[in-house]
Amino acid sequence: MTVLVTGGMGFIGLHTVQSLLDAGENVVATWNRSYRVPDFWKDEVGRRVSVERIDVTSEYEVLDAAKKHNVDGIVHLAMPGVGAAPPLSDYITNMRGLLNVLEAARLFGMRRLTFASSSTLYTGLPQGPFREDANLPLESRNATEAYKKACETLLFHYADRTGLSVAAVRPRAVYGPLYYSMVNLPSRLCHAAIKGSSPDHGPGGPPFADDTNDFTYVKDCAEVLTMVHRAEKLQQRVYNVGGGRAVSVRELAGAVEKAAPGAKIELRPGSGPAGSSKDTYLDLTRLKGEFGWTPRYPVEKGIPEYIAWLRENPQ
Repeated sequence: MTVLVTGGMGFIGLHTVQSLLDAGENVVATWNRSYRVPDFWKDEVGRRVSVERIDVTSEYEVLDAAKKHNVDGIVHLAMPGVGAAPPLSDYITNMRGLLNVLEAARLFGMRRLTFASSSTLYTGLPQGPFREDANLPLESRNATEAYKKACETLLFHYADRTGLSVAAVRPRAVYGPLYYSMVNLPSRLCHAAIKGSSPDHGPGGPPFADDTNDFTYVKDCAEVLTMVHRAEKLQQRVYNVGGGRAVSVRELAGAVEKAAPGAKIELRPGSGPAGSSKDTYLDLTRLKGEFGWTPRYPVEKGIPEYIAWLRENPQ
């Protein structure tokens, strides 16, 4: 089979391409503004990996690539980076891009479209663990939450009207090799540890030691996207992927210090401002029950692998 991976040269996309290759698929990896071919699949370019420059807001370009490569499934990851586009462009890329890949999947009778959503949808819920069937608040606090929420609504409505097989995967705080933004905490800590410097946490200051989150190593995220996409039949249409437990900032920092002795990590004691959610981790019952899947890279394994990679591949 041949899978079109939109955003295939983005952070998660690069690893998803490799995961699909490992599973025996051929892949069409798309890019628009950022072109980067990683060492781990560069030898497959022109063989099992085809590379296409595609603007997902162009229906013609999406349809042309699907037809050219006889694509029978799409993993849709393409979206603007956080804060990278003005509101109108952000809206057009997210919404029109989704509609274009949905229509391509319908017209060519593809077996499935898998959408990379986000666990930011759970923002505002007062209590975890967060389950896929949770009632989500209508309001959104950031662009990612707003667009992913809207996209899931349209995704499932479209599928109900057309009979298309679709799925959404909601990852949480994904980190690992080839992540260039310092938005999430694991990456800030690991990059600083390699450089022997203190992390730049911005105006918010150092994190609180007892705050918790759920962290996803990028290889786990890519594996779940591949697994869900390739399943012959799905019992659900939404799946969480994360570490499956609340990890304190103190524990995360300890994993970094163990992998990079001498790391300069400052933490504030206690927890952050009152009102934040409790048990902030994803419930993985669906993945475990349907696929027997559990995370292969908890922080105690993911962090040292990431730091080892950064030592070999300075960014």
